[in-house]
Amino acid sequence: MNQEFPENFLWGCATSAFQVEGAYNEDGKGLSLADVRSMSVDPTEEPTKALANVGDEIADSKIASDHYHRWEEDVELMKELGLKSYRFSIAWTRIYPNGDDEQINEKGLAFYDKLIDRLNKYGIEPVVTIYHFDFPCGIQKKYGGWRNKQSIEDFNRYACTLFEHFKGRVRYWLVNNEQNAMIRRDSYLGIEEKDILKRERLRHLCNHNMYVACAKAIASCHQIDPEAKIAPVMAYSPTYPKDSKPENILAAKKSEDLYRNYMIDVHCRGEYPAYYLRWLRDNGWDFPISDEEHEILKAGKPDFYAFNYYRSSCAEYCPEDVSPELVERYRVDAKRRMLPGICRHIDNPNIEPFPMNQWRLDPIGLRVAFRNIYERCHLPLMLCENGLGVPDILTNDFKIHDDYRIDYLKSHIIAMKEAVKDGIPVIGYHVWTFMDVISTSEGFKKRYGLVYVNRDEKGGDLNRYKKDSFNWYREIIKENGRNL
Repeated sequence: MNQEFPENFLWGCATSAFQVEGAYNEDGKGLSLADVRSMSVDPTEEPTKALANVGDEIADSKIASDHYHRWEEDVELMKELGLKSYRFSIAWTRIYPNGDDEQINEKGLAFYDKLIDRLNKYGIEPVVTIYHFDFPCGIQKKYGGWRNKQSIEDFNRYACTLFEHFKGRVRYWLVNNEQNAMIRRDSYLGIEEKDILKRERLRHLCNHNMYVACAKAIASCHQIDPEAKIAPVMAYSPTYPKDSKPENILAAKKSEDLYRNYMIDVHCRGEYPAYYLRWLRDNGWDFPISDEEHEILKAGKPDFYAFNYYRSSCAEYCPEDVSPELVERYRVDAKRRMLPGICRHIDNPNIEPFPMNQWRLDPIGLRVAFRNIYERCHLPLMLCENGLGVPDILTNDFKIHDDYRIDYLKSHIIAMKEAVKDGIPVIGYHVWTFMDVISTSEGFKKRYGLVYVNRDEKGGDLNRYKKDSFNWYREIIKENGRNL
């Protein structure tokens, strides 16, 4: 068995539209929930009224990394890096500003035409995410977003527009990014319900409609462009038990099932596993699933499976009598997720926190992730995000010495190589991110890029500077990962 990466391996980097592009209201673009979330404004207000109260000192999606205006410079850097693929997202609101407009925004398509054509000219495979957290505010206000089944039809129409327009130029599509993480972020779903249990039911309803929309878009892609490959993207972190106590082993297993494994089953088998449906029923969060929806889920099978990995997690049994307030406080904390009577996430006592960001780094966990996912889906796998988010320092001579990022990436690529030796078909790897982008939680205070973008929360000249990790990754690509 060949124990090296295949010659056509997609060594890549990734970004997302609202985090990198800027130009939030140029050339006909509409506002998305990701925009208003980054600007800390109320998505139910009229956009012009809401944005009037936003100061330029906030690192938000208005300018972001200004990729919209500097894309040519950025693609030249990608060419210099030797990228084999670039994973990016198309902003729904650049194509349909309100989400369901009668007419396509041609200027929005034109921007992605230029970007994709240049990438193809340089031999950089475009790996395009259709939906990366940025649901249009227009249809959110019109009918409530993902909770309404009309969202399925509007999303499929948008996806079909992309499949038809970019047929033959985009060969890898990603339907949506981290749906299992997105449903824990109410602001990305436009959920404002205050009651804890009612709000949770809305999340699961949104989740289901996203599954149906995903499957429908996959089937549409297969019909419109049979040569293209398409998959969803899952956030994945294997969950270890705190210790060998049976109740903690079961708690970790249930955490894997309820946060991740069920997602693979819905995407790849087209049905919800019984344990997940039981969990919904037991909590009053279940919803009707029509025969038509069953058929759509069965018909929309992906061609490969994609996931993002940063670090592993750890869990123990959670007693039944945990207060609802405590559960709510830890609802969106990946380390503290709590399900009374089932599990709660804790810091892994066997891994020391990384000083620069307190992450508990675990490259072995990536190998575990490849094994777990492949054994469940039996499809080729693509890693779409892997990176280290920390503050970087630009020296007086415009250098960024990020040995810590090189160490992180190297250890994880070695783990991925072991997965390849295990016989798992891995087709691509993408560093998050190609260049610094606005973090979903910390603006430009937390940086992931191989390219430094010279700005902070109050602005900057946006000049690009190659970090040490840029030069290191260029050699990895050139050698196809042979000399790690």
